[in-house]
Amino acid sequence: MQDQASNLVYVVSLGSGTPEWSRLSWIDIVRARRRYCHPTGGERWPKAPPNYLGFRYHGGLQSIHHVDSWKVTDDLHQSIEEIRPGTWEPHFMYELGEPIVPPRKVANGKIYPSGRVWAALDLLLTCSTVSEARNRTQQRLG
Repeated sequence: MQDQASNLVYVVSLGSGTPEWSRLSWIDIVRARRRYCHPTGGERWPKAPPNYLGFRYHGGLQSIHHVDSWKVTDDLHQSIEEIRPGTWEPHFMYELGEPIVPPRKVANGKIYPSGRVWAALDLLLTCSTVSEARNRTQQRLG
């Protein structure tokens, strides 16, 4: 269940390469297909789908997308034809809305290169770095 009242954005890092099992790069999966996926389990991934996903690459935040819909799947090819068919561990597969592009550069700041963070939508659009938005979000939430 998505918490429809939440304005928190789960911000992830996208690599510029193309995985061996896809004809699309990580970035093009988001930009060209407006899709994103991650495992449903584990400590480091959301247990419930967020309302918003943010994507950072090339040194900063590039876009934020509303999660228009999602499903759990074990075959990513069903949603993205450029991904090789096959069985995966269960993944959340997100359909993303139109990109919200920050009005100015939002650098990564002090975040581990592949790190994933939660930050408030308004702070991502007004802070100068993703790490500042993360820190101020944590302060708000106490």
